[in-house]
Formats: sequence, C-alpha cells, structure tokens
Amino acid sequence: MKKILIGGLLLSSASVFAQSCPVDVQNDIHINEGQVSVYQSGQPKMMIDENNNIFINGKQLDLNAMQRQAVEAYSNGVQEYLPKMADIANDGVGIATDVLEEVSSSFDSKESFANVESLIDEYGKKAQEKFYQDGEFVMPADMFADVDLSWKAEFEEAMKHVSVESMSGLFAALSDEMKNGEISFTELQNKFSELKLRIEERIQARSGEIATKANDLCDSIKGLAEEEQQLHKVIPELKDYQMFEI
Repeated sequence: MKKILIGGLLLSSASVFAQSCPVDVQNDIHINEGQVSVYQSGQPKMMIDENNNIFINGKQLDLNAMQRQAVEAYSNGVQEYLPKMADIANDGVGIATDVLEEVSSSFDSKESFANVESLIDEYGKKAQEKFYQDGEFVMPADMFADVDLSWKAEFEEAMKHVSVESMSGLFAALSDEMKNGEISFTELQNKFSELKLRIEERIQARSGEIATKANDLCDSIKGLAEEEQQLHKVIPELKDYQMFEI
C-alpha cells in the first residue's frame, strides 16, 4: 500500500516539477494586473503596461500602430500561458488529494490520514509560492533548469515526510477495523486488491490529463519564444530584455 499511495503522489507531482520543455527563460518575468515586466538583477527593466505601452528603464518607447498590435498579441499570450504553470501544479496536487481520499474512504477513517492531508496541503501551498510572490505571478529565470535541480530535491524530501505519515495513517485505520472485528485477513487482502486497482485507474487517467496539459503548455511557450523573435525584429530595443530562448 505504501508504494501505491506514495507512487501516486510521486507521479502526480513529478509531472509538474520534472516536466521537460526545450525553452530557456532568460530573465525573471512578472505578470500583474495586465502588466508584463522583465526583471534583471532584481529590478524591473522592461515593462508592457495594460495599454500595451512599452517602458524601458522607465522611459516609454514611441510605437506605431503595427508595433503596438504586435506587442498586444505577444503580451496577451504571455499573460494567458505562463500562469498555467501554476494551474498544472494545482492539478498535480489534486491527484494526490484524490488518492488520499480514495484510501481514507476505503477504511472509513479520514481522521487517520489527517496528517497526510495537511502535508499535501502544505506542499501545494509551497508549489504555488514558487509562482506567486506578493500577489503577482513570477516566472523565474532558468526555471526549467531549476526544476531538475532544487525543485526536484525539495519534492523528494517532502515525499519522505508524506510516506511516513501515509503509513502511520494506514496502520491506524487498520488497527481500528481489526480491533473492532470489522474485517478478516481475507477481507483485508480483497480490500487492498480492489483499492490498488481503483487507485491505479484514477492515477493513470488524471496523470494522462496533466501530461497532455503540460505538453500543450510547452508548445504554447515555444510559440511565444518564436513570436518574441519576430517581435524583436519589429522593435529592436527589446532584444536586451529577452524572455525566452529555444
């Protein structure tokens, strides 16, 4: 049962934090209330405001109609697609929650798994904090490289704690049922087999959905990178404030 539950958590979260996408994020990107900003050395250097005006180091560029149209399309794409990274993280945590609910309801002992639920909630909040800072969405520079380094290490450490609490909750639930004479060893084996099948089916379906979303999002971000290259041809002043690179 330990491998079933923790394997489900691992699969769901790994699809979020270990997703490989051949795009490099060159600078920190901030999105807030219709504005898109590029930060360098912790400071905003280029900003597209809610009216699609461009400011570089606080100075507004003079844009013609064609340039403004290109900026609007690009800014809308950035605001639409980048925050979906956080949505995928929510989906991954949702799978872990679904698995936990399946296990706890099978043993009619939600209380036994309260600590696991708290850990999953805490992990979900930390995942959101990776993307939201002071109320605005932030895509850190070199994000996809960090996924395979620091984020993966944090995830593995969190899973150790979840694993311990999962087993503790499972044994507590089993102890209650066996103490009250509610289940025999044969019935226990059957319950485990049925539970394993239900969990595997749920994980397979949900993780497949997340993988599709992740792949679609990666394609969208690659599209943004290509659109940015075209935007630099139209507005060369933006080249020093690149967001993406394929």
